[in-house]
Amino acid sequence: MKIKLSIYKTKKITDDIDQVLNLEKVQKPIEFEMDDARAYLFAKQISDPVLPEWTTLFTSQKADIKPDFFGMNSSTGAVLVVEVDNSRYLIPFGTGHHLINDSCIVKGFGLKTTLKCIEHKKIRSLDKGSHNETNLLTRSQSSKEVDIYNLKIDSEMDILTTLTGTSTEDVLGNKITGKDAFVIMPDIELKAIPELLSKINSIYLLPLPEEFEWVNNIKEADEEEIEILDLILIEKIKSREFDDVWIGEPEIVDWENQIGYCFEKRQRFVHENLSVEQVCDFFDSKNTEITIDDLKKNCLHVLNADFESIKKWSLYRCFYAEIKEGDQNYILRDSIWYVADRKFVTTIDDEMKKILHYEESDKFPVYSYKREEDYNKNVCLGDTSFTHMDQKFIHHGGGKSKIEFCDLIKDASDFIHVKYYSGSQSMSHLFSQGFVGSELFISDSEFRGKLNEKLPDHIKLADHVKRPDAKNYKLVFAIATNKKLPEDLPLFSKINLKNFHKSIRNFGYEVRICKIDVDPNIYKRKLCKPQKNKL
Repeated sequence: MKIKLSIYKTKKITDDIDQVLNLEKVQKPIEFEMDDARAYLFAKQISDPVLPEWTTLFTSQKADIKPDFFGMNSSTGAVLVVEVDNSRYLIPFGTGHHLINDSCIVKGFGLKTTLKCIEHKKIRSLDKGSHNETNLLTRSQSSKEVDIYNLKIDSEMDILTTLTGTSTEDVLGNKITGKDAFVIMPDIELKAIPELLSKINSIYLLPLPEEFEWVNNIKEADEEEIEILDLILIEKIKSREFDDVWIGEPEIVDWENQIGYCFEKRQRFVHENLSVEQVCDFFDSKNTEITIDDLKKNCLHVLNADFESIKKWSLYRCFYAEIKEGDQNYILRDSIWYVADRKFVTTIDDEMKKILHYEESDKFPVYSYKREEDYNKNVCLGDTSFTHMDQKFIHHGGGKSKIEFCDLIKDASDFIHVKYYSGSQSMSHLFSQGFVGSELFISDSEFRGKLNEKLPDHIKLADHVKRPDAKNYKLVFAIATNKKLPEDLPLFSKINLKNFHKSIRNFGYEVRICKIDVDPNIYKRKLCKPQKNKL
């Protein structure tokens, strides 16, 4: 018979089953006899259905409305546990996936298997985590089978998380999907499942095909590295050092069915947005010191309108981080620590050496203000060669688009964008702002006309209609930070800078980077500022 199977692989076969599955409300398992394998079925206990809270809107007004008026369905679920070839696999059915402890499964098992048995020109859908401007989770889907690059994936900036397409192996069925689980729809009987699992594991162990080798630009860190990185993560959280640490959903969510988040099941206090500060406050309220184990044991719940948990993830899965340790670059995403391939990083660093430092960097005073706009005003007060442009928005384009051309202009020719470093997202915003303004300046006479209205007389364009020669201008990224620039920027900030540098140079501009020293007192105060996330 054809049946959909979602197959997880556990990290260890030696773990007790009550570590791998939540057996609190599970019936006694049923064992199946199979050749060279052990198989157990764990089913959830049948419980009386609970009416959703929204029904009280009606029952409170009319007492004669009986509960069965709304139906009396209850959720059923089970997990088939199969041990074969010294490996353990979990196959949930119905709501059985709620029983699985995700800290015990091999992360990315399904994706890695899919990459090795998918027709590379017959892909239908992919999910990716993008570091281009904000850490977006996006899905690209085609109405027909296409090559992976038709689905707009950037091999440098994106981390592939889920892939769906046509299988190269008949035994797996036609369509396969891979993330943590390997999802297939084979024509199979129960007794043949162990043999199928052995086949799947042999595929999982194969090297990546040539067309997907770029996936190894960012690969999983080893266990020794993970132990050290987890310690660094906890220290950053405890010290409220959130520049390169943030929290967000680890997968795409259905916004129509959720009202917010909480840290305890059926909690009435709902967070509409997420921040690391909220996690710290949660543990403070419990008088508990934050540890990695605590992050793995405690959950972030997604709530529906009845304040019911419709999805949950361990808090650890919800943490994101970019950390440079020694000469290695690490990324935490969906509970997996990734490390960037050294050859890949060397290529990026070589490109960084092509970006020159701004010759007038000594003209910038120490950054000692809470707000960037106050700092920019102070720069102009101290040096009349600077023109203040911060917050002088230009309404241009469709809708209510407003564009900040730059923060400062020096000597009519140097367009300077200033940003206090507060993580990779702040850098992405900076580089994107510089790109947009520089492109419009040379390509759009209407924009130049609007810009001219904002400029003081001594630097106005003589003729805004005439296209300016970009070679006469410099674009400067001025970053207030204690880091070395650009060497100590996070990896994805470097990649962003590399790509924007190339594009802006192609317009004809000279591009410079400038470091602004930060007052130690301001740096300490800004460390404690919670980072807001929009995913």
